Amino acid sequence: MGSLRDAFDGVVVASDQLKPVDAALVEAGRKIADQIDSVDGLEGEPVTKALYLMPHLVNILKEMLATPAARKAAGLDVKESTGGKLANLRSIEGGRRAHTS
Repeated sequence: MGSLRDAFDGVVVASDQLKPVDAALVEAGRKIADQIDSVDGLEGEPVTKALYLMPHLVNILKEMLATPAARKAAGLDVKESTGGKLANLRSIEGGRRAHTS
């Protein structure tokens, strides 16, 4: 399994929402991911402390619109929230019927 930092960096590369002004947000996410990754192989208190960082990383991902709920709330990923291609086709067909009646 890959590191959390690698996964975070993958999100940054894949995102079409980030702008240069978001650099500090991205760097904060990287630092948090690095801290969480640093406890790999450790036990006890260091692991517990690192896990307390996870909600902060999730909040950064939300700010980056990198969670399904954040994209839905922002009106992105419409096909996910409306049922996909089949629902879209049905709504188009329903619209045609309404205009011909």
